[in-house]
Amino acid sequence: MSLFRCLVKCSVALVFLAAICSSIRAQDKPAPAFDVNQKLAGFDAFMEKTLKDWNAPGIGVGIVVGDKLVFAKGYGYRDYEKKLPLTSQTMFTIASNTKLFTAVAAGMLVEEGKLNWDRPIKESVPTIEFYDSYLNNTITLRDMLAHRTGITRHDSIWYKSDYSTKELFERLKYLEPKETPRQIFLYNNMMYAGAGYVIELQSGKPWAQFVRERILQPLNMNSTVFTITDMLKQPDVGVPFTERRDSFELYKIPYYEEQQGVAPAGAIISNIEDMSHWLIALMNNGRYNGKQVLPPKVLAATLEPAIALPNTTGLTRGWWELLNQAYGYGTLDRFIPRTSDCFSRWRSPGLSLTGFIHAERSYRGNCFRHRQPHGAALQPDQLQRVRAPAGNGADAVD
Repeated sequence: MSLFRCLVKCSVALVFLAAICSSIRAQDKPAPAFDVNQKLAGFDAFMEKTLKDWNAPGIGVGIVVGDKLVFAKGYGYRDYEKKLPLTSQTMFTIASNTKLFTAVAAGMLVEEGKLNWDRPIKESVPTIEFYDSYLNNTITLRDMLAHRTGITRHDSIWYKSDYSTKELFERLKYLEPKETPRQIFLYNNMMYAGAGYVIELQSGKPWAQFVRERILQPLNMNSTVFTITDMLKQPDVGVPFTERRDSFELYKIPYYEEQQGVAPAGAIISNIEDMSHWLIALMNNGRYNGKQVLPPKVLAATLEPAIALPNTTGLTRGWWELLNQAYGYGTLDRFIPRTSDCFSRWRSPGLSLTGFIHAERSYRGNCFRHRQPHGAALQPDQLQRVRAPAGNGADAVD
């Protein structure tokens, strides 16, 4: 199969585009007023071309400027077979964007003195067990959230299993390390499952309940859910399709539902309108609707580079689009948030939009932030792509 066909093996894709007119302290300097229609002249045609180029059934787009959702629109279909239009309320799994919710939730407990970023996590949570005494005396919450434990993925433990988050937490002790801690980035969904259960142990509430009460409800993310079952109770949902091998034919595939054990790594399901509330809080130092919802120190901690990422694209292709990426806790600040299959950029003076189309087995979503000075003059450019090999079938939350 050609690389392009591997990449466009996609289903309905959720793309959340953040207007790069605001910094993380956007509330200190209001974004300048501008005519959205003027700035987005030609954008509809650009998105239609993107759908065609990547053979995607549908893409949802939201644009946040300052503390407002200024544009929300669906392109294509939420159900390709029935030709149902995609809207700003169409529900999608947001996959590993869930990780930042988990990191912020854990940070709230750090603020309360129930956890610590940099002391061995076993000091706060005596029941956690890693492979050996060295890891027990070394691994911190920061290590777990930054994928720098030295322990590789072990995704076959949770994939298609009915293990609970507690049962996955209890199996951390069987994960043999491959590297010394804090030396290399090794993506690990199991560590986020473990962190989710740590949140339950330290708060007395299951991870989903804690996230709903402390994050989703204060942000008025009332449509956001944690299971496919709850998503299907809503009228406007994305239906996954993929591309048949060695062709451009799209066909319907099942939802991935066996995700509750590893839910803190990738179970949240949301839509453009709800995710705009999250993005507004991230872009405004934790404030939403005039209230401080997310702790500023916690958001700052998630942006601190914790481990360097390899320049794999450059090493394998001989050229670089991005240099010296670093991972914080659930986010890559000022860089593309995870090496992905495709990213596209659309620019007009003073406005820059960046979005992902994930070309893998099940539909994905990304909501992220990128900082650009107010009023920066940017020259129009054409669609740009970075391609990387598609993930394997087990990569359901990455």
